[in-house]
This record gives sequence, C-alpha cells and structure tokens, in this order.
Amino acid sequence: MDYILGVPNSRQDIRVPDDAMRHIVAALDMPTPRELYDALSERGYVGQIEGRRALSLLAHRHVRRLRYLYLDEVPRDRLPRKENLLLVGPTGCGKTFAIELLFREMLGLPTAIIDVTTLSETGYVGGDVGSVLTRLLYSANMDPAFGQIGVVCLDELDKIAGGSNNAVFAGAGTTKDVTGLGVQRELLKLLESTEVPVSTGMDHSSYHEQILMRTDDITFVAAGAFSGLKTLTRRRASGLLGGMGFGQDRVEREGIAVKYTNAEMEDVSAFQSYGFLPELVGRFARIVGFEPLDTDALTEILRRQVLPARRVEMELAGIALEVDDDVVVRLVQQALARQTGARGLASALTRALEDAAFEAYSTRGTKAVRLTLDGTEIVAEVRRGAHWTRDAASPTEETQ
Repeated sequence: MDYILGVPNSRQDIRVPDDAMRHIVAALDMPTPRELYDALSERGYVGQIEGRRALSLLAHRHVRRLRYLYLDEVPRDRLPRKENLLLVGPTGCGKTFAIELLFREMLGLPTAIIDVTTLSETGYVGGDVGSVLTRLLYSANMDPAFGQIGVVCLDELDKIAGGSNNAVFAGAGTTKDVTGLGVQRELLKLLESTEVPVSTGMDHSSYHEQILMRTDDITFVAAGAFSGLKTLTRRRASGLLGGMGFGQDRVEREGIAVKYTNAEMEDVSAFQSYGFLPELVGRFARIVGFEPLDTDALTEILRRQVLPARRVEMELAGIALEVDDDVVVRLVQQALARQTGARGLASALTRALEDAAFEAYSTRGTKAVRLTLDGTEIVAEVRRGAHWTRDAASPTEETQ
C-alpha cells in the first residue's frame, strides 16, 4: 500500500510495507458483539439497547473485516464493502459517547469526532471536508497506515441540511443554510472507497506535506438529532408536505426529545425533504434511531456518573457532598423538562449547587454541602464546623 508525501516543488514516494499493516491489525483485539455490548454497560453506558447492539456489531465487523484482509489475505472483492452508520436521536441520548467508548477506548482505534458544522465546501470559512481525514491522521499519531483503519464520527450531521429543509421544531433556525449541500457533496467522496490527499497541517497553508490516504477501510458513523424529522413524516402521512396556508398550522410543532420508528429511519424521502441528498443518505447501510432517555435511565446516569464525579471534585477540596434521594428525583424531573437528556442532568445539578459551591470554595473551614428538597425547591446548605447554614437556594424550575 502506497502513501505519497509531497511539498511544493518537491515530491517523493514512500511505500509502507504490507507487513506493517499486518502488524497493526494483528495487535487489535476482536471482542464479540456481546462482549462489546456488555462492556459498554460496565463502563457506565445506560439505555439504547438497539443502538448499542448495532454499534457493537459494527465495531466487531470492522475489526473482523480488517483481519480477513490483512491477516488472512482474503481478496477484497470477495468481501462486502465497509459499512457506515447513521445515528438519529435527541441531544444528550449518548450517540457520540457510545462511539468514543467503543472505538477509541475499548478497541484502541484512531477515532476522530468531527463537528461538521465547522466544515465548508471550499475551506476558506472553517475547515474543508479534507480536514476530516487530517483530524483522523492526528488521532493516529500521524501514522497513515493506522489512520486508514480508523473511525470518523460526523457529529451534528443534521446541521448541514440544505436550504430545502422545511422542518418545524422547537429550536428551529439552528440548522445550516444552503452551503450545507456543498459539504454533503464533498462528504460523498469520503464515505465511498476513494483516495484523498490529506494535509499534515490543520491550517490552510499550502506548505504542509500531503499524504494520499484511502478510505476503503475507514468506518464513518454520523450522528444528529434531526429535530423536525417526525414533523415531516406526519406531514407526509397527512398529505400536507409542501402545502401552504392554514393547512401547515394543523401539524403540531414537535418537541426536542422524540422517538423515531424504524419506518421513519428507512424513509429516505423524508431525509430528502429535510434537506439531504438521497445519495448521501444511501451511503449509510443502517440508520439507527436512539431514544430519549427515560426517568430510570437518567436516574442511573445521575447516580453512577454525574454525582460521583462532582463528589470527587469537591472531596479533593476537603468538602463532602450530600444529596437527598428526593433531590435526585427533582433533578431528573428538571432534566426531563429541559428535554436535553444526560446533558440536562449536569446542568440541573450545577444550578442547584452554584451558590453553595461558590461559598464553600470561598470560605475556609467548609466541611460539607448538602442538597435537600423543600416542597419543589432544591435547598443548598453549607456546614462549617458542626453547624449547617442555608447560604442559598436554587430557583425552582417547573416541570413540564
């Protein structure tokens, strides 16, 4: 496999021996899909049974395919092409978290998480699409052989919908304008098996070396909330799509945290109405819907991840954190009301602790901070010595 390095007025060919690829692939573990699925739970991942199964199978097949190609020397034309996945679900439901855990931490593969809203078709405003592989190259410690078997997460994919997007949803106006179609066309090249010149620098200078990298064995996982998709499918079902006037008002504006059906995920025409090229959607072998996190899932995340992390932070400063069970329930209610999933938990806890934490970190002799519930109000108390004082209370947030 050849990698071509070039600088202005100078060009040289560097060949990476096939045994280098064999050495890299041989060092990869290949857990079963079930082992990967269970390991996600052990690492604190909560919920998303269907999404976890699909990602675990994708991760396993990614490594298995590499072993067939580079260790068993199975001809490439005898194997299926690499597959890409699109994850659709509300913010804070664990899409990118699962990708990071599976590919970067558990399998040790080069993994680049790319916010596609920073990309442009030409690259003079933000990075061009080619910079996606530059980020992957950096995550592979500038080893092109290692980078060519890595994983790219195209996060916030819904934000590059084209100007035809007529979706109506809470928070409308946050999707990108018509320039998104140019980025979509550029992404088409990456998602297929192609050879791309990749700059070794993150800026737009023409003096960086370039490496020709192939995308045959790079797995792409895209993710996005696609707020408003359900509105489009309801319009399609009622015959209102593309209509004008009072008929549009009969379609209720959808919330942020919605659940998608398998039929909605398979309806390419709905994605086209949303503002996506059908060719781009077709590059994803599977579109997986991620569900909004429910009360049980949010409670588990709060108890297993959010609260322990905050306790450690405060304990390092010599301050204990006590949280009543009623407060846990209230924090989950607030997160559900905000429809922001796991991110809403951290936000709710931060608001509840803010004033008390300010005083605790500012005053010597503070021993503990305690959160209790007074009606619907979360009350923060600070203990100095043997005495508890109510320094501040966070504002009440009504649940929906």
